[in-house]
Amino acid sequence: MRKTIKIGALEVKCGEKKYGPLNISKRADGSDIYVPLMIVNGAEDGPVMNISSGCHGDEYEGGEAIRRTYRGLDPKQFRGVFLGVPVLNPLAFEAGQRVSSVDSLNLNRVFPGKERGFVTERIAYLYMNEVARKADYIIDLHGGGNIMSLAPMAIYRDIGGDEVAKRAYDLVRSTGIELIWKGSGGWTGPISLEGQKAGIPAITVEFAGEGRAREEIIQKFERMIERVFTFFKMVDGDLGRADKVTHFEGTFISSINGGFYQQKVEILEKVKERDLLATISNHFGEIVEEIHAPFDGLVMSKRTFGSIEPGGWTLMIGKVLA
Repeated sequence: MRKTIKIGALEVKCGEKKYGPLNISKRADGSDIYVPLMIVNGAEDGPVMNISSGCHGDEYEGGEAIRRTYRGLDPKQFRGVFLGVPVLNPLAFEAGQRVSSVDSLNLNRVFPGKERGFVTERIAYLYMNEVARKADYIIDLHGGGNIMSLAPMAIYRDIGGDEVAKRAYDLVRSTGIELIWKGSGGWTGPISLEGQKAGIPAITVEFAGEGRAREEIIQKFERMIERVFTFFKMVDGDLGRADKVTHFEGTFISSINGGFYQQKVEILEKVKERDLLATISNHFGEIVEEIHAPFDGLVMSKRTFGSIEPGGWTLMIGKVLA
């Protein structure tokens, strides 16, 4: 039988739920920098499910879905443990931007972090060791942030050994999301990658974005979480898995020049190699760059932020796998 869950100053017995701060450091005025933690410790045995959002401070809908999920769960009727974190990067959230204004580090690139590093590195270190390593499964919720909207997709990687990879694929299928991005592990530092390396099945889920908090997207995240809980029998019900699944490999196309960005194609539109996808023009209206499809595929994102910097992300094209 599972015992009391203790993380930081929170102690939650079986059949209870509590929330509180996981303290990271202090500001110059002495106030705490903390990550909000919500724990539901079910009355019955089951897996420990860690679901986080707000790794980037301009992504909001997943965090609200986590808060609503916590409020709606009855620990007496729950099996296992829900470790919910609606805002993983509080300093970036306060600034309404992708990264912290304190150290300009991208939290999604610095896991497993450093105990005595910059604030963002400390968040990664403490979260990895105090929260993520206590989980049986990790789900990190994301969106396109202030600059773009993304097709609904779930990302998994087949690393960490056969058993971990199999469980990660079960987890990604449990979301009910049709579009599954088979990640390569080439990027360093995401919690979903470092969790997998640590032997914990871990995935990323992406919905929409544009720095919004739209009700319909919040509800999609809520239904996805409920689907995961039912699949792993943490709550009663049977929502099943997606009947149709499309596996793809995603490629973000970076710009060469900065300027005014205009996208010519919409999300999930089919494109052919060399099709014109977007243009970048200078202040005088001259087109300085054209973005063309590198291969046949599906449009997986739309950049809706008009300004783009040299090297900035334009859009993602997904190569459908056989």
